[in-house]
Amino acid sequence: MILGLDVGGTQTDTVLIENGQVVVANKTPTGPDLMETLRGALGKVLDIVDPSRIERMAFSTTLATNAIVQDDLEDTGMIVSAGPGIDPQWHAVGPSFHVVEGCLDHQGFEALPLRKESVMHAASRIRGQGISLVGVVSKFSVRNPDHELLMASWLEEMFAHVAQGHKVSGTLNFPRRITTTYLNAALYNVHGNFTDALARTLKEKSLFAPRYLLKPDGGTVVLEESAASPASMAQSGPAAGVMGALALDGCAGTTLVLDVGGTTTDMSVVLDGVPLFSPSGIRLGPFQTLIRSLLTHSVGIGGDSEVRIDKEKTFRIGPFRKGKPVALGGPEPTPTDAMIALGLMKIGNRNAAVNLMKELGKALGLDTVGAARKILKLTAKSIAHSARAFLHEINSQPVYTIHEVLHNQKIAPTSALIMGGPAPHLADYLQAALGIPCRVPDHFEVANAVGAAVARVTCALTLQADTSRGFVVIPEANIQERIGSGFGLEEAILMGRKTLEKRAAAIGALQEKLDITITEKQVFNMIRGYSRAGRNIRLKMSLTPGLVQEWRRIRNGA
Repeated sequence: MILGLDVGGTQTDTVLIENGQVVVANKTPTGPDLMETLRGALGKVLDIVDPSRIERMAFSTTLATNAIVQDDLEDTGMIVSAGPGIDPQWHAVGPSFHVVEGCLDHQGFEALPLRKESVMHAASRIRGQGISLVGVVSKFSVRNPDHELLMASWLEEMFAHVAQGHKVSGTLNFPRRITTTYLNAALYNVHGNFTDALARTLKEKSLFAPRYLLKPDGGTVVLEESAASPASMAQSGPAAGVMGALALDGCAGTTLVLDVGGTTTDMSVVLDGVPLFSPSGIRLGPFQTLIRSLLTHSVGIGGDSEVRIDKEKTFRIGPFRKGKPVALGGPEPTPTDAMIALGLMKIGNRNAAVNLMKELGKALGLDTVGAARKILKLTAKSIAHSARAFLHEINSQPVYTIHEVLHNQKIAPTSALIMGGPAPHLADYLQAALGIPCRVPDHFEVANAVGAAVARVTCALTLQADTSRGFVVIPEANIQERIGSGFGLEEAILMGRKTLEKRAAAIGALQEKLDITITEKQVFNMIRGYSRAGRNIRLKMSLTPGLVQEWRRIRNGA
């Protein structure tokens, strides 16, 4: 039996899955105290099922996202070495940002030795501000992590945690590496406190099965291994929706996935069961990062969005949520009130919702039913408008899936999958607004929790070999090894696969056939004068997002 739990802005959804079927589904209001919300949600499940029957647990939470969006990050220092080129101060982040002497060239050769006095002076200034967390980034550290490793060794006794830039990703992007390293340091204690509290809560509930956290790339990582990269646990909710869509529907053809929650609507596109991917990395609040992510977009329109009448005497929906619907004791009208007034939702005080629609309708010359339907029609139109803008953005640049880049292929959905609590009540309105068939899957109301439950482990690595320098580097695995002049592509692929399999096992991958994809493969001959001086090999490999074998086997009837 698998437990899946997704913490949304309005509701926390919990499911239990057995033999490929959702056997229990619950909703719990998401409160300001995340741990209390988790305890309440888990308690509902354990009132029904003996905890010893649960064999796997997966969680999708908003903790890291909330800390970033609410500007509640712990004070963190940054020490950066760069050398010629972009001034790192242009990308300064945090309350104590310092550039120190020392640099590597683009191949990873040391161009200027790292000056310990410069690093220690910066560290003293950071500690003088009462800061106990620090990130260190050296430009081109993905080609040679020595400068970052050296800084970390000097600083480890001065600081509670030292985040290192080369461990973030093997992709070259200095500004994004700085911000991602900063977030990994700034979220270290927040994430650690959460995982400790969650572990205690699970122990209290006698839940001892392997536990996983969902990531924005649609994959999971075992809870105990997530501390190294807390920023990569942020924004997992939209990814849970994508994985839920794949699990419950399959998404044949080109499918626009719309997950309508209480606060936001998350949207994505799936091509014949393959999600689109964000190649550069996810944006978290004001921070552009190197964190792998499925391509999703969120808009501030949901079932509990504020409904108001503007100066032009028409309804406006969102983007803010002022609280619960009026029918549930909230302060402002919402689309949910319209659904309750029309009898589509059997919750709350329907008389309050009907009277509210009556009053709103008077201002616009509409009766009660007309006002409610108008609100739902405009809600659907607003979502459709945002979806078209999202699709336009997708089609204005190369399109990436988790397997490949699609050149000259226009993305035009032939159908839409509607999920979330309001899904069956908005589907017809959305079909009219989008002009394509819309469908609602089974368990639409807890699709995100299903997605979290059945998503399998993912990870990625970048291998860079330079035979002229005599080293192969895999930054994500903290590997730097000597190689001979004859090191070639086949050896690189074999080394990458073995490393990826080892990393996958460390972060909780089950003993099943791993779906490994090579997403980039390049070999360059380096020429000096008129002779070849060496070979540069670059590989990107990943475990692709997908569904755990148990779900696929049962669903496919095997």
